[in-house]
Amino acid sequence: MERRRHKRRLQHTISEESGNNWKVERRCIRTSAAAASASASASTSGLKFPILELPVHIIVDILSRLPLKDILCCRCVCKTILKLIKDPYFAKIHLARALTTTSNLILQEHGSKWGSLYFYTFDIGEADLSSCCSDDRISHSYFRHLHPLSKLNADFSLRGKNLAFIGSCNGLICLYCNSSSKPFYSICNPILREYTELPYLAASTPSYIYLNHSAFGFCPRTKQYKVIRFLSPTSVDPFTSIHSRRMVADIHTLGSDSWRRIKNPVWLKQQPFDPFVNGAFHWITASHKPSELISSFDLETEQFRLLPPPPHFSLHYVKKFSWINIGVLRECLCLCYIYEDAQFEAWVMKEYGVKESWTKEFSIDMKFYCKLRVEDLSRPIKFLSNGDLCFLSASDSLVSFSPKKRTFRELKKMGPWRTEVTAHVLSFISLKDAVGAKRCKLNNFRRGRRMFNFGI
Repeated sequence: MERRRHKRRLQHTISEESGNNWKVERRCIRTSAAAASASASASTSGLKFPILELPVHIIVDILSRLPLKDILCCRCVCKTILKLIKDPYFAKIHLARALTTTSNLILQEHGSKWGSLYFYTFDIGEADLSSCCSDDRISHSYFRHLHPLSKLNADFSLRGKNLAFIGSCNGLICLYCNSSSKPFYSICNPILREYTELPYLAASTPSYIYLNHSAFGFCPRTKQYKVIRFLSPTSVDPFTSIHSRRMVADIHTLGSDSWRRIKNPVWLKQQPFDPFVNGAFHWITASHKPSELISSFDLETEQFRLLPPPPHFSLHYVKKFSWINIGVLRECLCLCYIYEDAQFEAWVMKEYGVKESWTKEFSIDMKFYCKLRVEDLSRPIKFLSNGDLCFLSASDSLVSFSPKKRTFRELKKMGPWRTEVTAHVLSFISLKDAVGAKRCKLNNFRRGRRMFNFGI
């Protein structure tokens, strides 16, 4: 009963507004750790750990700064540290720090027998001396030592090999299993080895074509995780045999037991970028009108709206785009495009929703760079915290470009299979805390298999 009271008090403090709650959180964590320390005293058999003599909030802060492999090892030290790491507050501060200090990628290979998913962790401050390529107009290049990516080999095939990666948010990843009998979505945290399946949608008619366009995100105001998917119902006129299509969208809130239909969806283009900022998803539409080019979907209001493009986007100018995409750079909306197959430009909306706030961040004159083709920059992954653009080249190499130093870096050469890469942050967010313990039916990954190989 005493532990339950401690747990309730701790959960209460996390939900409080910022201000005086830091002192209350420290008291609750200290109380929780004291209870855990008392329960662990018998099992430790007199062993002493000097770090446990520090204030609890300092211990939590130290643990949150450790690499992932070391945190996992610390869970085996004693019950006190294990309890601190399992606490939702630790997951919260660890995630906040990981979002700004680490760069992790999820790689999905197509063509292998089981459609494996792989996690890679790399240091964005390092690059290979032989892998850099700079502008010919620059007298010298900036070279650094390459640290090879470390493979964690996360093999968690959920009901077969027909897995599609939908998105990543706060350490949770969304998968779609395209099973012919019963397709379903699944949310999982590979670090905690837990997952949950979303409610099954009633079997749609054969006229429905799955566009394989879905998104997974978190609403910071309502503290809810949501999944949205876009479908294209196709109907055939029995007299003229003419096919007609329209766009429909469904949304699901984690913890609920149903999907809801969204009104007035727009036709979207598929994109590999992470388009989530300011509590909304952002996409490039299929419209050729500049005023209808950027569409957003607010996760709180669940409504679509159009955002203004840069002022120089005229109809004549937009027609000369070879490719266009939208992403996030330093928590601002960023528009990237290739103009006339020669110039790559990145524009940032400094003030959200204000047309006049669009500012040109950088440009790449592709004819001045070695081994660079137009199609290479059409597969961006994300902007790193240092401003570098990370993308997957046409030769399936992981490459980054530094706008400040005007250099390219080949970070990793991929395998023989077709590869998709998505940005991801490893975290200890539990699905029970994200969805609600009473509303979440958790499952564990298949036991008896080696889920992770931490060869860092």
